[in-house]
Amino acid sequence: MYKLWSQSALAKDKPKATFAPGLNLRDHVRESRQNGERVYEFIGSTDFGAEWNTRRRFEVDAGRLQVPTLYEPIYNIINDASLPQIIPLYRIGPGGAVLEEVFEGGEVKFMSVSSSTDSVRLHHYGVGLEYSKDLVMYNQLWSVAMAERAVGAAYNALLNHMHFYPILNYSYQSGNDSGAVTSADTDEGDMIATLQAGVTEARTDQTNPRPGPYILLIGGANQYKVERALTRVPQFGVTKQSSVIDDISDVIVYDGWSGTRGRKTTTYSGVGSTYGYLISTAQRDLDFQSYVKQGLEQAVGNPDVSRFILDTVIWDTYFGVYCNPLRSVQRITLP
Repeated sequence: MYKLWSQSALAKDKPKATFAPGLNLRDHVRESRQNGERVYEFIGSTDFGAEWNTRRRFEVDAGRLQVPTLYEPIYNIINDASLPQIIPLYRIGPGGAVLEEVFEGGEVKFMSVSSSTDSVRLHHYGVGLEYSKDLVMYNQLWSVAMAERAVGAAYNALLNHMHFYPILNYSYQSGNDSGAVTSADTDEGDMIATLQAGVTEARTDQTNPRPGPYILLIGGANQYKVERALTRVPQFGVTKQSSVIDDISDVIVYDGWSGTRGRKTTTYSGVGSTYGYLISTAQRDLDFQSYVKQGLEQAVGNPDVSRFILDTVIWDTYFGVYCNPLRSVQRITLP
């Protein structure tokens, strides 16, 4: 039975971190002058400053839960703070690894690591948030969590986009592109026949065979049609069901994301209704690499008194993605 990955199915909404009743930020922030400039700092006998940062991290993480990442079944994820900016990709060649019998007096045959022709560049992404003096003066606690959660949601949305974009925007040629089959008696039958034809073409490709098992990447418009086709139960009008159902380990539903910062709107396109993508994970360690040098981290900045900014915080991350659809993906036109 396949596993379904979709934002609607995996998203979680955590309650916002609560402030103590009657809390007034003005009681915990002190204004002073240093070298002729106003400086604001947390004060008091309690650990309010540390608690504020803990609460902020909680809200960012809660935002990430609202937009779950969906690419984990596809990619081999490497978390390593020592990763260089440009990572060369080496392959085992020629022919990979084959264990052969060693007879008396014989020698072991060695495989080799071929030279690199591809590489991955790590990229740096970031966003900042400013807390204005109005936040303190008017005790606008209600507005804080909303902005902080948006950071976490935007980060996961970027991760999804960067991992799915190379699959969705690859220029598929005939060897990696299959048409729809519409000769069955029902929609479910057409879907099963289409998936079977796509898997067959992927497996029999003489240049880049893609043997599976497969992850099926689709858009939300086709989710329920695919679910009905892949559910192994007696179906009216469907006299036979193919074992292609067992070849698909996961179904990922990705509809993209849209967010706004100021007047700028950013949209990440998802999977449309026309195509689905059969992704073979047989060579996942070679064809799908996700390199994370630094996850989302926060750094508190200096206040800007000229604009009445009391506090700034920066979130940033370093990561890179490698994907090879030619060797691993079969695009199918859905019926």
